[in-house]
Amino acid sequence: MNDFAAERIVKSYTMHLCAPPAEVFPLLCPVREYEWIEPWSCDMVFSIGGMAENNAVFTTDFETQGGAEIWVVCRYEKDRAIEFIRVTPGLKVNRLDISLAAANNATRSIWTNTFTGLSEAGNQWIRNLTEEAFELEKSAVEKMLNHYLKTGAMLKMADLNIETRYYGQDSRH
Repeated sequence: MNDFAAERIVKSYTMHLCAPPAEVFPLLCPVREYEWIEPWSCDMVFSIGGMAENNAVFTTDFETQGGAEIWVVCRYEKDRAIEFIRVTPGLKVNRLDISLAAANNATRSIWTNTFTGLSEAGNQWIRNLTEEAFELEKSAVEKMLNHYLKTGAMLKMADLNIETRYYGQDSRH
């Protein structure tokens, strides 16, 4: 029997976006994120339509997120919600649940991350995740989304005036 005990943490952030859900939702797609997230990069593994859809699978490899991740879209409710299960093999699982609600021709969007360690290194990654670093990363996403929704152009990381390391994590384990 394994003596490992997984640790879990749940963090949420509410975004106020300057467009209705019908304009925001299509941007929450791994293919469309190239338009508004710097430095986004992914490889689509499976999608019937080539975009985000229920049961689509894609991969990313961001060192600051723990390395190579496998993403599965496990919930897809057009203009209302999208949910991803992100697995960093041997490190952690990150369930990302994004809900959208109309708010006076704008959107109130709640982003909830549920992190579960898969190893002692994953547990340590979770322990190192500060509220400040989580909010900094989510506020950067909110700024990038709002900028794109207003201008149709990508907001460059240099213009955000924040660290580019997501969650403030040291990539060494």
